[in-house]
Amino acid sequence: MKERFKRYLEREFRAIAPTLAAMEYREQMLKQLMDRAQELRIKGIDDEDLIYDMCIDELGDFRATLKEFEEKEHKVENAKRKGLLAMAGVIGAALAFVIVYLVVSFVTGNWAQTWLILVGAAFVGIIGLLCVLIAKFGKQKKYLPMRAMPLGIIALVSVYLFLLLQLIFHINMSYFVFLVMVIVMLVFDTALAFVTDFKLRYIELGITMEVTCVLLYVMLGIAKVAPWHPTWILCLGGVVGSVIMAIVLLAQYNKKKDMSEKEKLNKKYKKEDESYYTMWKD
Repeated sequence: MKERFKRYLEREFRAIAPTLAAMEYREQMLKQLMDRAQELRIKGIDDEDLIYDMCIDELGDFRATLKEFEEKEHKVENAKRKGLLAMAGVIGAALAFVIVYLVVSFVTGNWAQTWLILVGAAFVGIIGLLCVLIAKFGKQKKYLPMRAMPLGIIALVSVYLFLLLQLIFHINMSYFVFLVMVIVMLVFDTALAFVTDFKLRYIELGITMEVTCVLLYVMLGIAKVAPWHPTWILCLGGVVGSVIMAIVLLAQYNKKKDMSEKEKLNKKYKKEDESYYTMWKD
């Protein structure tokens, strides 16, 4: 029996490339066939030809299985090559940034500020990783972790922008970047909530409107662009927006409810069916 299985596997495995992985898989299949044959003998089947046929039939479309195995093997190889290529790219980019940092530092002599080049390089690397995770989670439809990734990107960009404004350009109110950061985070996340049909998206929209109005009021007051009073009325903007949104949603709900009721009435009173005259519930 073992020799028959070997001859069968040798013939079938010629359909794929003779790799080491294929040889190991062939040995695994031989063991599987032998184990199955022994199980059938234990069950009382003593016809060797019948056992052989049953074992082979249980493999199904074995040529298709082999092709699938070969495709998976190639995917693994491609993934390894892509991983090595990505790693080489990361190392190359890191070295390039270090060289740029050293050259600029030696030429300008401004070591107290050129370290921002290295920080920027690190942030770019992290942002690239977060973008990969966004694509991965989006493909898997894991929307909550996907929505967390852009928040990290916005935070990194905001921190770096603050460092540039504070250390390079010496802008007094550069900390406004963090107030704007909160607004951008909320707006972007709310947009993603609507794109992904998040159940609480309308509540999140109301919160975003209110927080945005409060932060705008604070920034206008600190920058002395507008007086604190009566600009505080701006804080009510989010509340007004939420009320308007609630009215619109309620109107839409009532409209859908009315349409549903009209359909029921039309079905009950306007649809004609001769069987109604002879149909009874009891």
